[in-house]
Amino acid sequence: MPARHLARSMTSRPSLQPVAAAALVFAACAFTGTAQAGDEVKVLLEILLEKGILTQQEYDSKLKKLVEVEEVRAFNEAQDVRKAAREIEQRAEVERKFKTQIYGQVSAGYYDASNMKGTQSASGLSDQPKGNNRIGLKVAREFDADTSAVVTLESNFSSRTGAVGKDAAASGEGANPLLDREASVRLISKPYGTLLFGRGPTLQNELSGAFDARQNWNFGGLKSIARYAGFHSSSGLNRADKLIRYTSPEFSGLTLDGGVSLGGMPGSGEQGTHYYFGGRYKRGPFEMAYSHIEARLSYGTPTIVPEDSNNRVDFFAAKYTIDRLTLNAGYVITRNPLLSTATLSTASPAGKADVDTWFAGAVYRLLPDLSANLGWYQVKDKTSTRGLNDVRMVATGLTWSPYKEWDFFVDYATVDRKDGATAAFTLYDAWRPDTGNKAALSSGTRDQSGISVGAQYKF
Repeated sequence: MPARHLARSMTSRPSLQPVAAAALVFAACAFTGTAQAGDEVKVLLEILLEKGILTQQEYDSKLKKLVEVEEVRAFNEAQDVRKAAREIEQRAEVERKFKTQIYGQVSAGYYDASNMKGTQSASGLSDQPKGNNRIGLKVAREFDADTSAVVTLESNFSSRTGAVGKDAAASGEGANPLLDREASVRLISKPYGTLLFGRGPTLQNELSGAFDARQNWNFGGLKSIARYAGFHSSSGLNRADKLIRYTSPEFSGLTLDGGVSLGGMPGSGEQGTHYYFGGRYKRGPFEMAYSHIEARLSYGTPTIVPEDSNNRVDFFAAKYTIDRLTLNAGYVITRNPLLSTATLSTASPAGKADVDTWFAGAVYRLLPDLSANLGWYQVKDKTSTRGLNDVRMVATGLTWSPYKEWDFFVDYATVDRKDGATAAFTLYDAWRPDTGNKAALSSGTRDQSGISVGAQYKF
């Protein structure tokens, strides 16, 4: 190359510095976002060095800056990843501490029974023939591994009419309170036990179901007997308002339970206080339980709420499981210490009198998803009517459970009454018939018998 051209070339080199710098800045800005961009900038620097546009010193300086930029980028990315991970973990922690559950069950079917009101038979679509229809919401908050709180809101409903709330199943007509089954908060501690506040179930509610051989709770089971004999009622016996209930942890198979309902009678906050205590013991295949209730139940017209207990209950029960067979038996003493002259009758509400109740039964699992049950129930009238209002009931049935959520059942029950009985009884859970006098409760004073076919779904 001629000397003048070489000189011109060397003289013009400094003028390329701004161009190279601009190209480098543009490339650095364009490719800083990723590791691939950093590699491309490095390749560009090497090209500029090979072309003589950059000196080695300039190349080293800019490469150093590039490395620093990449380190800063990598650090920022790592910080972003850590921040995102922390946010995900925080959300997961919140989800672990708060759990929400919607649950319930619904059953329906067909029934036909005799002498449900005088000589009138009743038949038609049955409302909750197996177990009480319910829908509920539970919201749980975990404080630590051993302590949590659970809010429960639960309502009864009719599968015939859609009515919701108190007595919806009995009458098919909704009435306040809406959350008739439960509206409570539980404080649960594994080492110290469970404390319940609000409207909720008592120990008696759990024992009546746990020790009844009949898998059909509402038709020909212990519930209808217990209503009649005075140890099952949503007004303070199996469920109560303003309830404070404590359940202990299990000690060598024994669990203790007690509570007080402060003005448990709806509409009578200053009176009607009930007291409960008892427990359960379970060891291997054997289980037994006891419950005592001191209750003040309203009566008469206008309504009277007594100052002393007029319904005292002592419930004893046991059951034993042998392979596929479970046997059970129980004895219940119901007394009215306030009114010794009280009798079982429609005028004096059922249960506020002296009654002895015996029950026994068995459940046998024929197949993994098919079981048969049999229950025997005897109510002895101990009042001045001298056994006039005794009740003897036998019920049996088959239950097929092809899925965990589904039960299909067929049941038969028969009730024996004495001639001239005055206290009304029903083998159903106080339902209203679909035929005849629909305004009247499906109960009577004569012998009764009936069948029930249906299905129940739990969710």
